[in-house]
Amino acid sequence: MECSSMAGTTSFRVLATILLLAIAGRCYSQQMDHIQLSRIAAAIENLTQVEQVQAVASEKVASGIMKLFTSATNHLVCERGWFKLRSSCYFISKDTSTWEGSRQKCIALNSDLVKITHDDEYSFLRDLAKGHNTYIGLSDLQEGTFRWVADGTVHQIVESWWGKDQPDDYEGGEDCVHYRSSNDGLNDIACDKKFRYICEKPAHLGWNFASVLDEGTPTEK
Repeated sequence: MECSSMAGTTSFRVLATILLLAIAGRCYSQQMDHIQLSRIAAAIENLTQVEQVQAVASEKVASGIMKLFTSATNHLVCERGWFKLRSSCYFISKDTSTWEGSRQKCIALNSDLVKITHDDEYSFLRDLAKGHNTYIGLSDLQEGTFRWVADGTVHQIVESWWGKDQPDDYEGGEDCVHYRSSNDGLNDIACDKKFRYICEKPAHLGWNFASVLDEGTPTEK
């Protein structure tokens, strides 16, 4: 009986020990799980903060670039006799020439016949022409397709720029384009006709606006 009792006590102690170890192991595992979860949560929070900082930095950089661009554009100027719109300078001639002759005169002024890209520019140049027939840098001398001579790009037709029923290539001999004052729009014409012309070139950085613009310059836009 005594041996049996001692054996039972020993077995109970072993089972108790195993149970305690199991409980301790479970608690340790839960503790480790909690630690891991805490670390993961901290890592996610750190990443979120990093992303927020990067987003703010990106916004600041973008804002800075925009301010720099705006500042630079505001300080672009044109030399005397040229008129500024945004980042370009325009010259309206007082003499007349053929379309090709007009282009050569623009090139001699380190520019080219004007290329029109948006409605504001078209309105600006129409005001600049002041009712005179005026060549621009558009022709269909190459392959019968209207192209801007300054860069060879195909003209994207803006119907409102053309005069009524234009372009019409009257009698198959009208390959150059000018602003025609009589119908207040663009018109294709024979290239040997002589008109005034408008040249265009990039504006340059400067600081003294008063000395570079003639009196009577159209309002900048």
